[in-house]
Amino acid sequence: MSDLISPQSSREKLLVIQPLVGIGDMVWHKPWIDYLCTQNDVILATKPTVQAPVLFANTDGLVDILPIDRSQRGTRGRHDGWRGFWQLVADFKSTGARRALILHHSPRYANAAFIAGMTARWGYGIGHQRLWLNRGQFLEKSARKMHPIAKMRIYAARNGFPIDPVWRLNISPAANKAADEFMSAHAINAASDMLILGIGAMDEDRCWPLEKFAEFITSLAKKRPQLICCLMGAPSEQPLVETIMHHLPAHIKVVNAITKLDLGIALLARAGGFVGNDSGLLNLAAACGKSALGIYAQSRPLDYTPNLHAVAVDESMIGKPGQIKTITAADVCTATLNMLDLASSQSVSVKTAI
Repeated sequence: MSDLISPQSSREKLLVIQPLVGIGDMVWHKPWIDYLCTQNDVILATKPTVQAPVLFANTDGLVDILPIDRSQRGTRGRHDGWRGFWQLVADFKSTGARRALILHHSPRYANAAFIAGMTARWGYGIGHQRLWLNRGQFLEKSARKMHPIAKMRIYAARNGFPIDPVWRLNISPAANKAADEFMSAHAINAASDMLILGIGAMDEDRCWPLEKFAEFITSLAKKRPQLICCLMGAPSEQPLVETIMHHLPAHIKVVNAITKLDLGIALLARAGGFVGNDSGLLNLAAACGKSALGIYAQSRPLDYTPNLHAVAVDESMIGKPGQIKTITAADVCTATLNMLDLASSQSVSVKTAI
């Protein structure tokens, strides 16, 4: 047994450091962190942008969340620079943990854990990071460019906690109650008729044009008039909703679903499906067990769960600026209908088997 796993009779603190900035990044790591929480008292060090308190709500074994305040999309924070490094060391030391696991290749966090006096330090060990690590099996240098899920699978298998990852999210009673109230307020009678549209993303080349979203909604309304499209995004993306509504015919009903993340997850868990940009919401929808169609132009389509579906540019065009604009509303509409029909047939098959 790896000493990353505490004996059940005396659970020990484990500082798990996952410093990537996106919600999707944390969703990708979540099954392994969930497992470590069943075996240890975990302090999770991560950036506030990943919304860890929501993603790990009601997670047994997660005893604290330590915010990492640095390199957050161009803004400087209390952990940036050399002064920030020593603050990071002090914050690591304050956790009382003697063991640390760094789910990243950066040497900064391994060095900080070393100086903070953590006697057992695991990490990917790519490049200079391994100078500050003293436990476990490392990844090869070539793993640096692997997708985070691929890194986690290999690293966990080598270090004594191989799992068959299952993506799941806990939804609080308060969020479920708020979802009931949201649906009632917007006259959404059947959750299966609610289609969530993820209209934003972290950079422009991942954002499908808003007028194409409007064209897609119009086409979908003709083919599936019972569906109600709910436009979801971060609070800062409220203007995107207004632009889409401006492009829609007056008779088509859409719902503004810009809301707090915990309510958004509760709605995703109820909805008939999700369609949207390559973003955190896409990963959250899949983690909720829902059929989720991503629109891809900057990266290859995700396939880590059968819940994920895709419309993408040709592989030779992936990563090139402006390619997302070439994906048509007709193609997204066809893929959406196929996805929903498949989900419906699978649901019927399950009910019949039961």
